[in-house]
Amino acid sequence: MAQVLLAVSELEAAYGDQQVLWGVSLEVRVGEIVALIGPNGAGKTTLLRTVAGLMRPLRGSVRFDGEPIDALPPDEIVARGLTLVPEGRRLFRAMTVQDNLELGAYPHRARAQRRATLDEVFALFPVLAERRHQSAGTLSGGEQQMLAIGRALMARPRLLMLDEPSMGLAPVIVERVLDAVRAVAASGVTVLLVEQSAYQALERADRAYVVREGRIVVEGSARRLLSQDDFRRAYIGL
Repeated sequence: MAQVLLAVSELEAAYGDQQVLWGVSLEVRVGEIVALIGPNGAGKTTLLRTVAGLMRPLRGSVRFDGEPIDALPPDEIVARGLTLVPEGRRLFRAMTVQDNLELGAYPHRARAQRRATLDEVFALFPVLAERRHQSAGTLSGGEQQMLAIGRALMARPRLLMLDEPSMGLAPVIVERVLDAVRAVAASGVTVLLVEQSAYQALERADRAYVVREGRIVVEGSARRLLSQDDFRRAYIGL
């Protein structure tokens, strides 16, 4: 069995007095795509933000590559090799595609390999190479999402967390973006994917967790879950 890269144990988190996560535990192993699915408001984004150091947990622990990271600031977590692509992309729209990408290479170990990583991102997303001198705001929605993923890859992460990469995209573009996520995984980057398009995410994932009301309610092999009629009806609407 592959090494556990991310281990979340009994994690609880809140916004002020409103608790959102209740005893969440999950694992992501090296080389996997793990999908995190569930209804809006279930706590998926809160979980990613807590793992990324943008929120502090009330209780529980987050370990990355065997080391605790739940007390570290976000920039130190990125420097260790864990990067979040947030919902909404948050690009610098007036800057060029290439300038947006190069901003992602801010960790010290990434700066030294910036040129090589840029070539790797352009190989992974040829459309970004074609539009490298365009401003990010002129790209289509799907291209902007690829740029957001590419910018995160510039930090040379070992684990890439993606929060709703298909949000607001047409179905045919959703397929392209999620195929790009699979290509990222094939390049050697482990992926934790929060995705509203549950069926498409599970088709590409190795394992999955379902979150409801801040708790993990189902977990298992993505292929096995997709084969279960009760699961498909309850969580995918098929």
